[in-house]
Amino acid sequence: METELDIRAVLIADCGMEHTRVTLVDVVETDTYRMVAQEEVPTTVEPPLSDVTIAVREAIAALERTTGRSLLQDGQLRIPQSRDGQGVDAFVATCSAAGSMPVLILAVTEDISAQSARRAVEMLYAVPFRTVSTEQVLREDPLTGGAGTDAWWRNLERLTGGCLLLVGGADGGNVNPARVLARALAEALPPQPARLEQEAAEMGLRVLYAGNRRAREIVKEELGNRVALHFAENVRPRLREEHLLSAHEALSHLYQDLRLHRMAGYEGLRAWSHVPVQLPYMGLQLAARFLAAHHQRQVLALDVGSGATVAVQAHGERCARVVLGHFGLGYGIGRLFAERANRIGRWLPFPISEGDVNDWLLNLALRPRAKPDTLPGLLLQQAAAREAVAAVRERLAEQMPDSYEIVVGSGGGIVRAPRLAQAALILLDGLQPSGVNPTGIVDLYLDRSCLLPSLGALAMVQPDAAACVLLQDGLYHLGPCIVPLGRGKEGALALRLEMEFVNGMRREVEVRWGEVIAIPPYWGNEVHLTVQPARGVSVGTGRRGERLTTRDGDRIRCGVLGLIVDARGRPLSLSQDAAARRKTLRQWLEQFEAYTREEMDSLPRALSSQEAEPSGEE
Repeated sequence: METELDIRAVLIADCGMEHTRVTLVDVVETDTYRMVAQEEVPTTVEPPLSDVTIAVREAIAALERTTGRSLLQDGQLRIPQSRDGQGVDAFVATCSAAGSMPVLILAVTEDISAQSARRAVEMLYAVPFRTVSTEQVLREDPLTGGAGTDAWWRNLERLTGGCLLLVGGADGGNVNPARVLARALAEALPPQPARLEQEAAEMGLRVLYAGNRRAREIVKEELGNRVALHFAENVRPRLREEHLLSAHEALSHLYQDLRLHRMAGYEGLRAWSHVPVQLPYMGLQLAARFLAAHHQRQVLALDVGSGATVAVQAHGERCARVVLGHFGLGYGIGRLFAERANRIGRWLPFPISEGDVNDWLLNLALRPRAKPDTLPGLLLQQAAAREAVAAVRERLAEQMPDSYEIVVGSGGGIVRAPRLAQAALILLDGLQPSGVNPTGIVDLYLDRSCLLPSLGALAMVQPDAAACVLLQDGLYHLGPCIVPLGRGKEGALALRLEMEFVNGMRREVEVRWGEVIAIPPYWGNEVHLTVQPARGVSVGTGRRGERLTTRDGDRIRCGVLGLIVDARGRPLSLSQDAAARRKTLRQWLEQFEAYTREEMDSLPRALSSQEAEPSGEE
């Protein structure tokens, strides 16, 4: 096998649920690794093609036309690269096209251990579609048919390609609750062992026990050989201790066995790849940790895709990850609809009923690859993206405070916004960053080529290439964002800014409460910044009214949008009055130049039905 020094040209395939993206990375004239070209085609994992490698070959063929290089020969990769630049030295792949694994959680109680179990599940492409406590198990007895069609034990039928996670009890504590759960599960299983063995083989019926260690033998005794039983360390060994790594690793192995390895075309993809096929969230985590170490700042990386939404926050040795499986803007719209449908309408600057919002979401569930072809449709999609970002932010806040200094947005739900200002506003509205960090600034970046999730696979064969591509091709700086903290009457002064450019030119700007603006970098991207908050207002970790300046330190680098100031308050306050809320939203969109006044004027002005509009409530 080639060493790192031998590997120059690499093909990276990222097989998502909706699109397959293939990127060519090679050494350029400056002896640095750069992204040479990228092509994207629809994923072919579903019938009638049912082979993920068909899309990979199509994308590679498109790369051949774009670059003029020969990369395939007789349907196979040309490896290694020849002296005249034909072929490549390595091929690596990431894949999320296998979808999310359903997980049924059986927990002793609904609070402590159940929440730990949910967090373990939400570290990978999995969906905790129902949590069942001992109380429910006793109330819905499978032997008596209790609770009818909604009984917990009827959900076992939905575990095709999924598993059951059984948790609860502190290590060394009472074993009876675990016995009750295991016995109830055994009673809910089909009675014929032969039939069960066949179903277990065909349906992938698995049970993972991650509860009281003392109850392991009891669980094994109750379930016997009737299920494929796996064990992990207790997710909650003590009341104030949470250990998720062991359960996460066990769930990851189950995901690979039940979903990834059974995906149509996976064997062909694995045969091509120089290293094991990677999961995109691992690449996103690697990129976030690298950026945090490189910049010595706290980083939040987001990936809002078609089938899942992922967030990773990294700071020093600490790292937290949340993966919301089946929660996206295409194939994952079903879970987003179930959990956040009533909140999407509050982001829309035109009148629309809850029924019409639901109809749009249901149509998208039926046609997950459909793209908005009208302005209201685009605004609906971006409203859904805001809620996806908000949902993953809420989950992440359970693990780490929102004191991040760099935000990187990736995935089609963010980067496909027609204007950069729209992408920035999705991030600002969904995250609502406070800027409470050592610098008082939150830098917004876009991963416009969606490279970050693939860089983990690239790093396994050529770490230098992954670092170079990330720093030089992976990030598009939208701009630094300043957030004044406090409350003031709309239109009242929030803060004054003085920008001093490299050429000595100065610009003073007053920002008022209720505004979100981007100040263009008129005389260059690097500025010294002086911020004078109004009375009772603070920025970052500064005191109220404290004047802050960068004159004694490094200049601030503005982005393509310039310097962003978000003076709308934290948390954002959306009026309960529909007309007032629409007016405010329209003002923000026009003010930030995400949309033009003409576009806003073209929107519907009245409801298409007699139903009520969504409220602005959280």
